[in-house]
Order: sequence, then C-alpha cells, then structure tokens
Amino acid sequence: MLNERRERLLRLLLTACRPLPSAEIGRLLGYPARSVRYDLEILSDWVADHGAKLVSTAGVGYHLEGDLAKLREHLDRLMAGGAPPGLYIPSPRERVRRLLLMLLSDEAPQRLGVLADRLGVGKSTVHTDLATVESWASRRGLVLVRSHAGICLRGAEAHWRRAIVDLIGELADEAQLALLLEEHPDAAPLQALLRPLVPHVSWGRLGDLLRDFGVPELSTYVAVMLSRLQAGHTLSFSPGHISQALASPCGREAEAICRALEDRFGVRIPRTEVAGLALQLEAMRTLAAAPEKSIVTPADLELAEQMAILVETRLGIGLRHDQEFLMGLALHLRPIAERLRRGEVVENPLLDEVRAKYPAACLAAQDVGRALSAIWGLPVPEPEVGYLAIHIAAALEREKLRRRPVPRALIVCSSGVGTSALLLTRIRSLLPEIQPGRVVSAFRVREVLAEDPHDLVIATCRVPPCGLPVVRVSPLLGDDDVARVRRTVATLQSEAWRGRQPVLSDLLTAETIALDVEAQTWEEAIRAGGDLLVKAGRVEPRYVDAMVRTAREYGAYIVLGPGFALPHARPDDGVLRLGMSLVRLRNPVPFGHPDNDPVRLVVCLGAIDNETHLKALMELSELLGDPKSVEALLSAPDVEAVLRLIRSVSPPSAESTEGEVT
Repeated sequence: MLNERRERLLRLLLTACRPLPSAEIGRLLGYPARSVRYDLEILSDWVADHGAKLVSTAGVGYHLEGDLAKLREHLDRLMAGGAPPGLYIPSPRERVRRLLLMLLSDEAPQRLGVLADRLGVGKSTVHTDLATVESWASRRGLVLVRSHAGICLRGAEAHWRRAIVDLIGELADEAQLALLLEEHPDAAPLQALLRPLVPHVSWGRLGDLLRDFGVPELSTYVAVMLSRLQAGHTLSFSPGHISQALASPCGREAEAICRALEDRFGVRIPRTEVAGLALQLEAMRTLAAAPEKSIVTPADLELAEQMAILVETRLGIGLRHDQEFLMGLALHLRPIAERLRRGEVVENPLLDEVRAKYPAACLAAQDVGRALSAIWGLPVPEPEVGYLAIHIAAALEREKLRRRPVPRALIVCSSGVGTSALLLTRIRSLLPEIQPGRVVSAFRVREVLAEDPHDLVIATCRVPPCGLPVVRVSPLLGDDDVARVRRTVATLQSEAWRGRQPVLSDLLTAETIALDVEAQTWEEAIRAGGDLLVKAGRVEPRYVDAMVRTAREYGAYIVLGPGFALPHARPDDGVLRLGMSLVRLRNPVPFGHPDNDPVRLVVCLGAIDNETHLKALMELSELLGDPKSVEALLSAPDVEAVLRLIRSVSPPSAESTEGEVT
C-alpha cells in the first residue's frame, strides 16, 4: 500500500544514479533510517508487482532494477488519480488538496459519499477534511456550501480564479511548471493532474507565446483565464477600473498579449480580461522593479511618506531618510488599493513567521493598515498588513546592519614577525567584517587586554584563559579558519545587539514617572515629560523643544491610541542616553487627533538609534493594549503602584546596557 512518504521514497530511487544507503535516504527525505527500512520492505512487494525489483546490497545501499519506465508510468498514473483509490493512502494534506481539486473542477454540488469513494476514505474523514477546505476557501473569498443537493464552492469569478491559481501553486513548484510549459515528458503526470482545473489549454503553446513576450511567470494566471473563458466565465470590472487599467503602463502590453492569445487559441478575450491581465502585469513588475523614483507617482510617494511618519511615531525611529523603504512602499501601495477595490483576496504565506520574528514591525504595520483603511474607505486585511510589515522589517534590518558594531580582534601569534605579518594581511583581506587590533604573543594576552579591550582573540597557538572567545587558526588562515571566525563574529554581534535592548522597567523608573501633572495644553504636557528626561540626564533641553516642534508638525500621528501619546524627536536633536518618561495628567488635554483625543497618558521617548528601544516599546504596547492595565494605570495611587504594574509586563533585566550616541 502506497502513501505520500513511500511515493517520495520510490521517486528518489527512480532518479538515483547509484545505490543509496537507508541512512542517506532518511537524511534526504527527513525521517529515521529505521522508518526507511520499514517502508522499503513494503515497497519491495509493490515494486515486484509492477515489473521491477528492489535490490539491497549489504554495505552499499538500495537500488531498483527491471522495467523502470513501466514502474514510473504506473506511479505517475496512480498519482494523477487514475488508479483505484484503495491502492494509495493519501495524507490529510493530500486529501484536502484532492477535495479542492474536485470542488474547483466542477461547480455542481457533489455528494459526500461520492467524494469519499473517489478519495477511498470514509464519509467521516471527508467531513473532517471539509473543515480545512472551508478555511482554505474562505481565505480566498469562496464559500463552502452544504445542501441537500451536495457540497460545492461559491464565489465571485475573481476569487474563483485566485483559488485555482493558488491550488496549482500548491500542486506544482516553478521547476515543474517550467517543464510543463516545455511539454517535457516528465511533466505528463502534472498535466494530467491539472487537466480538470484547466481543460483545453495547451501548456506548450502557451509557454512559447509567453516566453516571446518575456512573461512566462504569468503562465498559471493566463492558463486559468483561458480555461474559464472557454467555460463561459468572465471577470467583472466597472468601466472606470477598465479604463484605468488599460491606461496604466502595462495596458498596452496586456492588449498585445491578448491579441496573440486570440490568434493562437481561437478565443475572444473581452476588455475586462485585458484589464485584469494588465493589473497582473503591473503587480508582477512592481515586485521585480528596483526602487527608483522615476517609476513612482508623486501621489504614491506622498502617501508612503505619510505612512513613514506614522511608523516613525509608533517605533520612534527615522525612516524618511531610507529611500529604499519609501520607494518600495510607494510601489506596493497602489497594487494593494487596486486589489481591495476589486475585492481580490491574497494569501501571505510569511504572515506567521513575520509576526513571530518582527512583532514591532507588525505593530507599526497595523497602524499603517488602519490609516490606509481610513484613507481608502476599505478595510485592509491581515495578509496585506503582513506585507506592509515586511517592508518595515526590511528597514529595521538595514538600520541594524548600518549600526552594527565592528568587533576588534586581538591577534596572538608565536611564529615570528613574518608569519604575524602574513596572518594580519590575510585577516584584513578575507575578514573585512572585523577590525584587527594589536598583535602580541601568548605571554602578553592578559596584560594587553587589561589596558586595551578587544572583543575576541584570533590565535595560532594556545592562549591562557582571558574571558573572550578564542579562535584557533593556521598562520595561513584557510577557508575553515575563516568560517570559524565568521561564526564567532556573528554570535558576538547577535549577543551585543540583544544586550543593547533595555526593557521597559529599565527605562521607566521612579525618577522618570510623574502623576497627576497639571497641563493646560498639549505643549505643556510634552514639556512636563521632557523635563523628566532632562533631569534624569537622558536628553539635553533642546530635545524638549524638538519634541514640541515635531508634535506641532505631525500632531495627530503621535497620538497612538485612545488617550495615549508618544512624543519624540530625532536622536541628533539632543539625546544623551536612551530614555523614556511617563506623565499622567490630572486632566486630559486635546492633541488634535479626531478619534483618540483627549490625551491623559504621555510617554516621551529619547531614542539613540532605530533599534535599541524596540523591546521596551513592545512591552509598553502590551501594557497599554490591555484595558484593565490602562484602568489600573489611570487609577494608581502612587508611583510605586505604577512601577509594580510596569514590572508585571517587564521584569527588570539582569544588566541594563543603555548605550550612548556615537
């Protein structure tokens, strides 16, 4: 009996050019050698039934002999669904994909029993799998309908096509699609598998045409478009959207492609389809385009700059100087708006990973999404917010690289002046990411480090314990030596960066918190928080003036939530050390925000760079994102009660390293 794992194992043996040991097979397929041997025992009988033989040679490995072409043909037919279902046990993921294949290939309702028989499983299994199908379809704008007539999918044509394109993307990777467009014999099973989804489409002829136009990446979209047109389904756009799409930079190219498709396939392509293809071309070119001002409209750039201000306010960082961020975001915003106006649903396969790795970027992206929703009058869904977060995360990473400290290496060599000079030259040539320090003998290591600190030691000999990482290398500094040094440097830089991020309880202390402060205006409220930072030695007095100027220019943006404002300015406006202050006003004051006024909580931030304060900001967001915590903060009787509340979301760090502006 075959299943997904055994099918992968069999295909590996069919393509292998030599015998493979079970351990190597397990490593390639990702499961234990013991399980490999168990599967091979089962496959031995199955292979024998189809004209081949599984041969095991002690100390060498496993290989196939016999009529391998016949075996491959039978396996391909089985995977394409042409064999009785009892011969193959699909995994849950495969069952869901096969259900989607059936439901997207036929819009008529299908009985639960028929679906179960085609899958070779029980009705209860199909019923369970349909919950996953329903979730998958709903994310693409389709509805799973259960009725007396049977089970089917329903939705707008644009959503239906998006679902088919996405399913094809799950069933075949780019390499397989490339073979399909070349009509390669190895692509025959995939062609048979996709035929119910895109019938009557010649992939080879389509590939030739799209390669002539330089857009083979559009093959799946165009194949689905042709198939749906032949079935009598067309897209629906308003006349305004059609005119706008055809007038876009890709409109003329889309018209030329559609004329060629009409000639090649004998199908009439209406203007709505030409417009849809133009939008697909524009989206594809946007992803591939370099961020140059010449391809960005002034309106898009202005909107991107407004969103950059919003991100700066949320994260306390400077982004308007990052041209790559501004151009990339400006290029991305118009396709988002067009998709939302068309009601098109997108998937973001990186969403969960981005949330886990870049929570601060996701927080800022949510603010941007809300602002764009207000501007466009359309809700921005989570997948689109995730793509916005990727732009912000990329900007954070660029800033991190720009400010990453260069570690100094103490060079320890005991082989003479010439060897030391050679090693030093090799380090400078092959390891530009480190700064070579002094060159000493092993006897002087501790003495030199006591008077001249370094970050690591690169040595050609043993050195006494010195409290630093030591990398032993050859005087000639070979490739392995370089790799070990780089691994050590990467660890040092990662640890240094993490160590430079104080937590909220490190920054909001008794001396930087003031309760029930009297203020008549927003400016007085900001100056009250700024004065706390000045008295704590965190900023110069001119930084307080800079915060007021920034608030006057971008007043609405610094009010991040109901009753909460985060004033700040640039590091070079007078920040001495990373600092944060909290002011609770006796009476709330308006800051000019249409929804979140009046403000009673004012947190002033003095950042030294684009990264160091982000951990503290995340903890602040957690604190203020909990209505019960906000209520406790507003009613706290004294500063000590506020500190206890802060420590509930931010335990004090073992060692606070705040850093200074350099």
